[in-house]
Amino acid sequence: MGASLASSRGHYWPGGTRRLAALILSITLGALLALSIGSAQTIKATGERKVISRVAVTYPKLAQQMRLRGTVKVSATVAPTGKVVKTELIGGSPVFVPYALNAVSLLKWEPGPKETTEIVEIDFVPGVRQ
Repeated sequence: MGASLASSRGHYWPGGTRRLAALILSITLGALLALSIGSAQTIKATGERKVISRVAVTYPKLAQQMRLRGTVKVSATVAPTGKVVKTELIGGSPVFVPYALNAVSLLKWEPGPKETTEIVEIDFVPGVRQ
């Protein structure tokens, strides 16, 4: 009998199963690499208290596509419990401002005796992870 397009199991892949497995592995690794290269944001906080719980800052898709980088400086009013009760923009790259304000509002600070104002600077850099 000659070779047929269908194998004895009922399916056929040109080049065999190893090629199919290699293709699937390549696609999977490529997707993982693309996710890990994404972007990074560095959070630098100065003031009386230390940050005890950090958050992942979202890097805007448009900025990622354009490989933009920038910095946003935010003033955070922190309650005695360590929760941010107010954020105020000091300055920075407009495309990153909403993402920085959101991230700062989610930070948790060590408890203190009174309400304090902390300054937070977030650097948005494409292609690096925090």
